[in-house]
Amino acid sequence: QHACKQWTDCCTGAAGPVHFLVANGAMVPTIFLTDKFLLPPPVLPLPIETQLVTVDVLQDELPGNGILTIFNAFHHFRLPQRQQLLAQVTATHRPLWIAEITQPNLLSFLVITLTTTIGQCLLAPLVRPFSWQRILFTYLLPINLISITWDGWMSVIRSLSAKAFEHHCQQASTPTYTFQFVQVGPWWKKVYILTGQPHENINT
Repeated sequence: QHACKQWTDCCTGAAGPVHFLVANGAMVPTIFLTDKFLLPPPVLPLPIETQLVTVDVLQDELPGNGILTIFNAFHHFRLPQRQQLLAQVTATHRPLWIAEITQPNLLSFLVITLTTTIGQCLLAPLVRPFSWQRILFTYLLPINLISITWDGWMSVIRSLSAKAFEHHCQQASTPTYTFQFVQVGPWWKKVYILTGQPHENINT
């Protein structure tokens, strides 16, 4: 819990994790949803102010001055980019929270395979708003099945091990900013979390 008045979510995508956290009590007055390619934002409860900002997290200045989050996107960056990103966060002196739900193991591979194939076939008609195009490219021309499953497999292959996260913490920490890595949840749905915290958090 950070007593921040602003929250900046990076690589936000459809902002599913943000919506989930807000629905479960993470009430921050202003949330910046940032991505290089923005999607329509979720409907968040009032009185939360939501701002969409097109941002390349490796090149552009991030809006706001509160906590930064990255959900399920850290593995998309290559090693030099991850190092650059952590260095940039350290320079901003803002707290950071990174969460990854995929790990480079057989269990993640099986879960992704089942959810993107059988799960997608079962849930496609229930997704709102309903789309005949989604039905067409899921059942008759299974482009969705192939592309989403392939993307899921690539996420597992590129995901970071616990050792890789620990290495980032050791390399990126400075005398004024500390990174820490923890694993939460049971073995069958473990989440890897990397946090960054300035020693004196002057940003609220």
